[in-house]
Amino acid sequence: MKVAIVGAGAVGGLLTARLGATEAEVTLVARPNAAAAIRRDGLTMVTPLNRVARLHPRVTDDSLSLGHQDVVILCVKAHALRGTVDTLAPLLGPETAIVPMINGVPWWYPHGQPEPLADRPLRSVDPDGLLWRSIDPDRVVGATTFVAVEGDGPTRIRHISDQRFVFGDAADRDRPVVDRIVTLFGQAGFQPARTADIRQAVWVKLWGNLGFNPLSVLTGATLGRLCNDPGTRDVGRALMLEAKTVAERLGVTFATSVDERIAMAAGVGEFKTSMLQDYEAGRRLELDAILGAVIELAERVGAEVPMMRAVLALVDLRARERRSELAA
Repeated sequence: MKVAIVGAGAVGGLLTARLGATEAEVTLVARPNAAAAIRRDGLTMVTPLNRVARLHPRVTDDSLSLGHQDVVILCVKAHALRGTVDTLAPLLGPETAIVPMINGVPWWYPHGQPEPLADRPLRSVDPDGLLWRSIDPDRVVGATTFVAVEGDGPTRIRHISDQRFVFGDAADRDRPVVDRIVTLFGQAGFQPARTADIRQAVWVKLWGNLGFNPLSVLTGATLGRLCNDPGTRDVGRALMLEAKTVAERLGVTFATSVDERIAMAAGVGEFKTSMLQDYEAGRRLELDAILGAVIELAERVGAEVPMMRAVLALVDLRARERRSELAA
């Protein structure tokens, strides 16, 4: 199996290291500076048991050199997907599956769904429909992951905890490639599962991102602190309940309660969320996919989400001020 991993961030690095140890032909597609650094220094991975592994994965900044792949895994931020369109094109053969490993509501979410979705792109994550036109949702194998991983530049990653991945066809079909992907991740030592309802899995993951990532930016607190402090826990819970209402009006049925999901997040411990890591580095935050898209869906189903709107306004201002500070 030929697998291309697009994006040399923390998750992209983890998948490159672990999937690269299987029999699959795995190549990391990175930006020129990151690719050069990895070729020069290799990739260092620190495991949850504090074991250090140094690897020299196959890496390139030229996707045209790879040819068609069986699977392309997108490990970039949701707002950076538009920048991958030209990179993706040379990798896609007639049967290539695309696996977006991204946070928030993905651009493919309305694919094959009834009203009020009905194959209409979400403005918040795909404002002009570029992703919908360029990355065919019919190719997509939806994915969610609960791994906690931190990156320190392009050459060093620290895997904090968890091994779980969930995969499912975006059009709810029984595609053999989904089983092949699950098998590959199992061979890499992860804990993968296949689901017949990938959208439900997206919402369970989104609960944690939506409930606590924005609060981590406002407070600077770790995930464990946010979940265990009574005040921030209540705010996160309120955000999650608003999201639950939106999801249920879209036909999603939850097998997990909000409190169970908070307990799951608390179990990660003293971990800086990816959004807090981005905020501290002055990078753009995934607010559109994690909050903006849910607010847009709330408008489609007629749900009120006042807590979400308030938190989005606060975090957006704080992020803009942070970027101004770093630019001064």
